Amino acid sequence: MFKKLAAGVAAAALCLTAIATSVFADDKDGVDWGNGTIRATGFAAGKSTTKIESIRRAQARKAARMDAQRNLAEMVRGVRVTSESSVRDLELEYDIVKTSVDATLRDMREVSVKDFDDGTSEVILEMPLFGGDKSLAASAFLPYKDQEKQPFPQPSTASENNGTLVSGVTSEKYTGLIIDCKGLNLSPVMSPVIKNDGGQPIYGHQNLDIDKVIEFGMASYTSNANDAISHERAGENPLVVRAVKVEGFRANPVVSVNDSDRILIANQNDQFLDNMAVVFVK
Repeated sequence: MFKKLAAGVAAAALCLTAIATSVFADDKDGVDWGNGTIRATGFAAGKSTTKIESIRRAQARKAARMDAQRNLAEMVRGVRVTSESSVRDLELEYDIVKTSVDATLRDMREVSVKDFDDGTSEVILEMPLFGGDKSLAASAFLPYKDQEKQPFPQPSTASENNGTLVSGVTSEKYTGLIIDCKGLNLSPVMSPVIKNDGGQPIYGHQNLDIDKVIEFGMASYTSNANDAISHERAGENPLVVRAVKVEGFRANPVVSVNDSDRILIANQNDQFLDNMAVVFVK
């Protein structure tokens, strides 16, 4: 817990001392990769020598809101975009990203304001990771807006794989892809890459429509392949494969060549990669 002395505010009949405290509750603050949001809390405690309660409350709320804004801005800039870069890194490299992030932070949403009997106030602010112009993705993917979309690679073989794929034709329709990364300490990022253990990337932002990436994100992260997040993203009949390892600062799942063939052949028929119907279980 970090304590900061908030700026004192003087008025004719008011003497208020506010102490703004950054609050990092486990179930409240931080990046929620499953639901695609970033949330931060600000807290301010004040004592007043005046009986003008409404003024005291207003000043405590203002101090708490400013604290929440600082906390959220710090969290946003620490979000990892790729395995090797954060939002802060992109801001240093691209002026347009910094300008856009600053503008997006001005549109942060106020989730709640609470006033407590002891004079303290709590403000919670939030912004979306993905979802259009006011999301963090709209800023983070600016450097890739003019990229030329690349086709997905071809599978290394069109032969039978585990009895389910023959000559590139699947026996059933897949609604999405789930990659089981449990036990591998997968680290969420906004732009993950799926590779096979032959070193070939098979899924990355270069294969996708960037506007759709900004709107929906490339993948969802969850701890349960059967939860609502998985069903909503990957549908009722996903192709499920197990990652053999993770690379790139634990951000990029790696599957076997055999499984990458299964994924690519199935996608030729069902386009679940094109639709970003991808879930990582961590």
